Amino acid sequence: MPEPTPQRLVAKVEEFADELGALLSGVFPGQHPDFLARVTEGESTLVIIEQDPPTGIELTAAEEPLLRLTASYRCSWDHAGEFLAVLESTFAVFTSQSDEPLFRYDFIESDGKVPGAHLNVHGHRDEMVFALTSAGRRLRGRARSATVSRGRVPRLASFHFPLGGPRFRPSLEDVVEIVVREFGLDTNPGWERAVQTGRSAWREKQLRSAVRDDPESAADTLTSLGYTVSWPDGQERRPRRDERILAL
Repeated sequence: MPEPTPQRLVAKVEEFADELGALLSGVFPGQHPDFLARVTEGESTLVIIEQDPPTGIELTAAEEPLLRLTASYRCSWDHAGEFLAVLESTFAVFTSQSDEPLFRYDFIESDGKVPGAHLNVHGHRDEMVFALTSAGRRLRGRARSATVSRGRVPRLASFHFPLGGPRFRPSLEDVVEIVVREFGLDTNPGWERAVQTGRSAWREKQLRSAVRDDPESAADTLTSLGYTVSWPDGQERRPRRDERILAL
């Protein structure tokens, strides 16, 4: 296994940054900020990815500025010093005229008091409704424009925030824990153990389901960890279930 040197880490992060840039370039028209990788001061094992300029990418509707998207990451090696790991990430969406985000997706190594991966809604309802009524005439924007033309104003609740797709979505235990923590609800003694037990069962089931969706990747990973994996004689290999893996 190659040594997990700072130079190799920077090279891996730069590859990742190039992939991010290719994604935005492939989706949105026009010129976009570069994603730049830099070593954090005094810490050669941490590399930050930021946009340059940091104001992010302008998103348009009918060729008029509507929103801005910013993204940043803090990266290092995983616990084994073998693979690139994202320690923190932030994706924020702003209206084109505001420095306060409408909403923000954050990931950070959690201390258990807030979810590691979470969504914060910052914008006022009026800002979000304005953005929805100004949407372009494609995809769901087409249906929303038709709704507006009939005199119906969109609601903030009409925006669907993705949270992991069919396999990695939050569980009821996640919702229960966060409302307890955020609102200081009354609980029975030992409530955390009940949440953890339920979450463990849920995630085990989801993991098993994800393995069945993509058994080849699961077999490759187990093999890399030293397990011996063999396919039963006479049985066809199961294809990857793209309808589950690619689902929003």
